[in-house]
Amino acid sequence: MSRGGGALLAALTIAVSCSAPGPAPADAATRLFITNHVNSNEVQGLAEWQGRLALATFGGLVFDDPGTGALTKTMRTPEGLPSNRVLCVARSPGGSLWAGTADEGIARMKADGSFRRPLTSFDGLPSDRVQTLYVTGDTVWVGTSGGVAVLTENPATGQVSLRRSDTRASTGGALVSDDVTAFQRVGDTLWCATAGGLSTFAGGAWAGRAATLGVAVRALTLHADTLWAGTVAGPRRYDGASFTLLAAGHFGACIALRSDGNQLVSGTSNAGTFHYAGGDWAPLGTGLPSPRAQALATMSGELWAGTPAGLARYEPSAGSWVAHLSEGPAVNGSQRAAVDSRGVWLATGNFFPPATGLGAVLHYDGSRWSAISPVSTAAALQAADVFSVLSDRAGALWFGHCCGTGDPRPRVDRWSPTSNIWDRPATTNIYALAQAPSGRVYAGSVEHGNGVYEFDGVTAALLDSLTPLNTDVGIGAGLTSNNLRGIAFDPTGRAWIATATTGLDIVNEQGTVGDHADDVWIHLGTGFPSLQATSVVTDGPRSGWVGTVAGVTRIVNDVVDAVTTPAINARLTVPLVKDLALDSGGNLWIATAGGLARVDAATRAVENFTVLEGLAGDDVRALAWDSSRGALWAGTTDGVSEIYPSSGSGSSFGNGTYLYPNPVDAGATALRLGGITGEVVGEVRDLSGATLKTFRCDPARNEAWDLRDSDGSPAAPGIYLIVLRDGGRSQVLRAALVR
Repeated sequence: MSRGGGALLAALTIAVSCSAPGPAPADAATRLFITNHVNSNEVQGLAEWQGRLALATFGGLVFDDPGTGALTKTMRTPEGLPSNRVLCVARSPGGSLWAGTADEGIARMKADGSFRRPLTSFDGLPSDRVQTLYVTGDTVWVGTSGGVAVLTENPATGQVSLRRSDTRASTGGALVSDDVTAFQRVGDTLWCATAGGLSTFAGGAWAGRAATLGVAVRALTLHADTLWAGTVAGPRRYDGASFTLLAAGHFGACIALRSDGNQLVSGTSNAGTFHYAGGDWAPLGTGLPSPRAQALATMSGELWAGTPAGLARYEPSAGSWVAHLSEGPAVNGSQRAAVDSRGVWLATGNFFPPATGLGAVLHYDGSRWSAISPVSTAAALQAADVFSVLSDRAGALWFGHCCGTGDPRPRVDRWSPTSNIWDRPATTNIYALAQAPSGRVYAGSVEHGNGVYEFDGVTAALLDSLTPLNTDVGIGAGLTSNNLRGIAFDPTGRAWIATATTGLDIVNEQGTVGDHADDVWIHLGTGFPSLQATSVVTDGPRSGWVGTVAGVTRIVNDVVDAVTTPAINARLTVPLVKDLALDSGGNLWIATAGGLARVDAATRAVENFTVLEGLAGDDVRALAWDSSRGALWAGTTDGVSEIYPSSGSGSSFGNGTYLYPNPVDAGATALRLGGITGEVVGEVRDLSGATLKTFRCDPARNEAWDLRDSDGSPAAPGIYLIVLRDGGRSQVLRAALVR
């Protein structure tokens, strides 16, 4: 079958060059194959480099090719970029790209994409938070949150020497503040902008210039041989003695300045961009991704602006900005996660996208990210922080908003994506959601609510509630708190309720609704590492795990396991538990403030994983296990990690190995290899045996053949052999390419 000259692939195979996972911890038997998804649209700085525009973002480095519009990312790795939180970029004297980070000093990227060793406070930087880089000749001026460093680079070798490191204290106050934000050279004088005003460096000495401008300065530039400064009140121009505020027509704080010799442009904190024209300022274009323009650059005569919601290029003929956005989640932080056949859903909690404001749920369908927000739903989703998400068995999504007492109170929203119908179940301030075996949906409140609310899973009607006041009539103590953090159900239908201050409550409602006299309650707290529970999961009729702020608690036969509990907590790198999840093998995954831990179901061995093993961030907040794909989703404060754990034993492929999608329709550009459990190497051959491509793939990076011949041209229609190898074992799969 042929469709419009496109490529159709029907078959069972493929793979193309994929990188290996990060190193496993010394005591680890489990390897994590990780793909990180980060928001790289929060642009902090811009610089031209190798014919591309380099972006400093809170999601690593991004490179925009103006010719093709293609955007590529470079993210943190143990051997490469040391931090995803990049504040500034500059082309070094030797032609490398220097990137100032918020916490790891200066990264140095070579032309081939590899990295030299980072420069940090160990090398003489006053601070590892590098806020601005300014290159003049063979010298790089480094502005940090702790002062100024002056470095020189040998263009031939890349060797760097520290010429000086200065602070307010070491200069006797001549550097008026250690919080350095910008530099600009005027003749033989270097001007330095700080949070306390201006200083200059000339003749080998610093001088305080707060008398000329003693307020915080965010930006400096030279326009028409005149120095300009960006301040909260607006742009100011230097007249040789002082800085005069010239803000007629200008709105918002001036946080970025750029001159191309002909035009002076100001980026503002909340009003977009302005250009200086004949003594007054005028708005420059519409359509910025965000009204906060915090970085400006010119490249090949074009003006670019970086905002917290993405990059944009100014189109003079249309008088508007054209967004250049990179793929990824709308925000890096998340609070809770849920998985279904449509992908992963993440509640963002106190994190929210700059462009949409409060209330957002992230969704990844396996190929693209989207955000459900008050903006995208025409206010059907409440503009309040979303702390919990549930995909029920009918396919509806429940979103629990939290936390506040003002009107309107944070509510629960239920959405059916197939019908696009929204319901508002009658409750507020919900932190936890779970569906019982009976089909009822349970919602757990914080202290501003009454406790647990029970809803009909079909109609969303409120059926019952469990509160400290109405449950004391049953057997046991009843619900001990209305301030809850998690709900799970064991196979018998009992609800396990994690509380914020009193430990765990377990209730058997005996199948009745509204009658609490026959409810049977068990309260557990003695033997917990802390009574401040954060999460709960069950793995048997009377067994489960409770996460707390001081570790996990193992419960067996409704009793705290006094041996397993302390043994596991002693092996956790950081005991502050944020969330829990069980995989298909019954292994426990623990989200902590210091990384991810795995507890083996059989041996109870504990393994710890951090950014050194490839996680997006160490502060892990949300976990969800996708049993259909064998993947663990981990939401962190610095992005989302898609994790494929592998025990490393046995072959990485077998009878379940397959190609997808199958068939591949006309728009296909690549094939992917599914059903693998570890690294796979091999080659793509035609029927004559000639090798077209070699590849290395793993479960996270499984993109296959790009459908091209060995010379880079589109491959001819026909049958191709894909040879998989793992040690001494091999397997051959066939792929049919039809054009």
